[in-house]
Amino acid sequence: MRVTSKGERLRVAVLMGGPSAEHEVSLQGGENVVDALSPDVYDVRPVFISREGEWKVPPRRWKLPTRSRTNGDDEGTPAFDAHDVQGWRAYDGPCEALVALKEWGTDVVFPVLHGRFGEDGTVQACLSAAGLAFVGSDTAASATAFDKIRAKEIIGFHGIDTPAFEVVEAGDLERGRAARIEGWIAKLGLPLVLKNPRGGSTLEVKIANDAGEAISAIEELVPPAERLLVEEHVAGRELTVGVIEDRSESPGRHEPRALPVVEIRPKSGTFFDYHEKYAADGAEEICPAPVPDEVAHAAQQIALDVHRLLGLTGLSRTDMILTKDGSLRVLEVNTIPGMSSRGLVPLAAEASGVAFPELVTNLVRSARVPS
Repeated sequence: MRVTSKGERLRVAVLMGGPSAEHEVSLQGGENVVDALSPDVYDVRPVFISREGEWKVPPRRWKLPTRSRTNGDDEGTPAFDAHDVQGWRAYDGPCEALVALKEWGTDVVFPVLHGRFGEDGTVQACLSAAGLAFVGSDTAASATAFDKIRAKEIIGFHGIDTPAFEVVEAGDLERGRAARIEGWIAKLGLPLVLKNPRGGSTLEVKIANDAGEAISAIEELVPPAERLLVEEHVAGRELTVGVIEDRSESPGRHEPRALPVVEIRPKSGTFFDYHEKYAADGAEEICPAPVPDEVAHAAQQIALDVHRLLGLTGLSRTDMILTKDGSLRVLEVNTIPGMSSRGLVPLAAEASGVAFPELVTNLVRSARVPS
């Protein structure tokens, strides 16, 4: 990262949008990040990425709107509107856009992107190739964590419990589906959880209560999934723990730190699906989670262990189930947790005394150019 002279603002590019199903959620999070970075300290450039892969970068003379989220009718809304990209320069893909950001003198890139392209290592590889420092995990760690099968194998090898599972190639499901499903039910029980292991949204997770629903789930997931992850359904309370890092020169804050535990209570009584995550009438999120101290400490330690085992940096969020017998089972890991108003990491950070602007500032300070 460039060392700025006194009075010179750090130049930060915030990436938002992208091709995933969480495009709009990414825009909301990007708006919040842009708005959280003080214009007195940072020169911010939002970068809009369309669902089709077009990148739009504001002109050099672009300035962040001056209205504040605390002014009258604008209360609760970011100053920057990610849909207002009139007059911005369009690029067909990341290569030319990143050259433009490099020429602008970008110090840090803050990806607020989810799912494919954002969390699977793709944009991280592009940023690394361009020699740009960025917030979050590097290419290899992002790709590993994004692949649910690979992540389960690694953390399971190190003794961290995850739901029992099987993996099947999509091509092997062209025939004999009924027999395979019977085998899964015999081994894993009902309901079954079927996932695209490289899916970036709960839209690619299906719960099947019988063989017929399992067949329907396969037809929805294959294609595009080349493999399926089939898991046992673990009943219990859903918990999640965020981990953040601050690699600034502040003493004692160089190590990953687990945030307070959040409990997620879906109002539908099923699971934390897309609607429960993002809708105004979605799941209830409680932080700190009303669990015994020993459970909270165990969940936080698991999140820290997962963060380290997968080689993650900057931030992460580990989702897990607290079963009736008191055990914790890891479901999956997120390397770019949401920064929208429903974001669980911002919620937990706030509960620990870290306001959203401070959280964003600390993450910017954690950015490095991958070696």
